[in-house]
Amino acid sequence: MSKELEERKCIVTGKILPKAKLLRFVVLTNGQLLPDFNKKLGGKGVYLSNSKALLTELTLKKNPLNKILHTNVIIASELPDMIEHILSKKCLDAVNLARKAGDLILGFEKVKDVITKGKAAFVIEATDAGEDGKQKIATIAKDLEKFSLYDVATLSEALKRENTVYFAIAKSQISDMVREAFRRYQTFLNE
Repeated sequence: MSKELEERKCIVTGKILPKAKLLRFVVLTNGQLLPDFNKKLGGKGVYLSNSKALLTELTLKKNPLNKILHTNVIIASELPDMIEHILSKKCLDAVNLARKAGDLILGFEKVKDVITKGKAAFVIEATDAGEDGKQKIATIAKDLEKFSLYDVATLSEALKRENTVYFAIAKSQISDMVREAFRRYQTFLNE
């Protein structure tokens, strides 16, 4: 079975999902629940659905995983925000990798050109983009996947470029990795 198709069970919901739709954690010897997305920490990994709402709900309950894991589990109240920060950073790091690979297209006209030529894998637009620009991109991109997760200031800072409102990732070997990072972050925020 390929890694993409490996499935695991969410210890809270009981749903069996592809690993890409779950978040991996480890319970340390002191009982603290920590994210372990890269499988670097020692200990048995457990999987939770990729959902900020679910994590937030767990932080509000008293000992929500103790019975399931048969041990005293400590879930820090800031865990959902920590995970959000990690997933957000992974997206921006992936975009910068795409830039280094030459697969990042910046500027409205260049984005429009790459979309119309069918060379764009997907488009990213700032959450605070103007309605007229959003409409133009929607018309041009039609069925092309679009992500809107960051404001102009965050995108501009991440790319060290002023007024970054729209960009596209060209179809390439790296585009799938960048897309998966964005999908994972978007799912975390919206599930």
